[in-house]
Amino acid sequence: MELLEEILSRVPVKSIVTVRSTCKNWNVLTEDQRFANMHIEKAAAASQREKEVLVITGDPNDNSINVKFYDFHNKTFDPSTKRNGILITQENSYSEVVLHRSFYCNGLLLCLWRNVKLRLLVWNPYWGKTRWINCPTKHSYHCEVFAFGYDKSCRTHKILWLSRDDNMNIYIDIYDLSCGLWKTPPDVAFHSNVIEYTKASLTLKGNTYWHVESGDGFLHCFDFTRERFGPHLPLPSDINHRCSVSLSSVKEEKLAVLLEQTLGEFEIAVWVTNKIEPDYVSWSKFFKFENLQLKCCYLFGNFLIEEEKKTVEAFDDFNNWYNTYIIDGESGHSREVDSTKSSHPRLYNIVSNYVPSSVQI
Repeated sequence: MELLEEILSRVPVKSIVTVRSTCKNWNVLTEDQRFANMHIEKAAAASQREKEVLVITGDPNDNSINVKFYDFHNKTFDPSTKRNGILITQENSYSEVVLHRSFYCNGLLLCLWRNVKLRLLVWNPYWGKTRWINCPTKHSYHCEVFAFGYDKSCRTHKILWLSRDDNMNIYIDIYDLSCGLWKTPPDVAFHSNVIEYTKASLTLKGNTYWHVESGDGFLHCFDFTRERFGPHLPLPSDINHRCSVSLSSVKEEKLAVLLEQTLGEFEIAVWVTNKIEPDYVSWSKFFKFENLQLKCCYLFGNFLIEEEKKTVEAFDDFNNWYNTYIIDGESGHSREVDSTKSSHPRLYNIVSNYVPSSVQI
């Protein structure tokens, strides 16, 4: 039994579902908390070497959440590959639903589904467990912003829900997964215009950071431990009103921004943080190039950084075509390494250095 545990604990995370479906004994073994902790410890160490990249998509034709792993070594991504996800059926959705957005935090996924009303689904891909969450119905919503993070003092996952009604009143609600309750925190301010101009977001070290386009643009952070917003954080000096901004992370330690200027001569710059906290940030330039020749001018919703090789992999998901580009930070050369037509409406999220969670939801 010890030898079997040691062998199965080395199985890649993407194959754990296959292991559990092999036989009843393996299923019981791999669902044991002690085995899960051992497996996750090995997966965390492997992710630093092999860069496990989780790709999350949704298909409204069959109401499914799909999770795949991008091949970082072969530089390939095929949206038509066999799905590895869950199906949302009529029995647990009540009517036709559409996957609106997905968020990743520390091994868990938060998925927003819309039918007659908004519903939330939390999913642990490692355990294959799901949990439906109903939203409060006390407001008439005009605009909404969501975030998914955790309290660093106790590692409890939380959901932040910002909403505004037709009378421009702002509502802030927080759901705590440990107790299953919504609450309204006192004295949490959020400017009403920010909801309209909030674009890309990223959860890093339990806190969520947004790119806000208001004024000259800035980052805004919600601290899930203290349950409050931090001050406006400056973006790198390259940004201007003509830039589009994408966010990514580097090994769950640094936040990265990709700045694109598509008017006139095309320019691209990538910066990473030296240090980032809810109330402080400092930046280092990864690379910057002008006149970068790429086929598509609608660039990149998602990107990944390889610090050691000083390269960026950027994913363009315009009009159901999925193009993958490699940009060399030393020479400025770029090349398209994959281009695929798919029935999937879009890439919803890409998570670099995915590590599973032992959290039981």
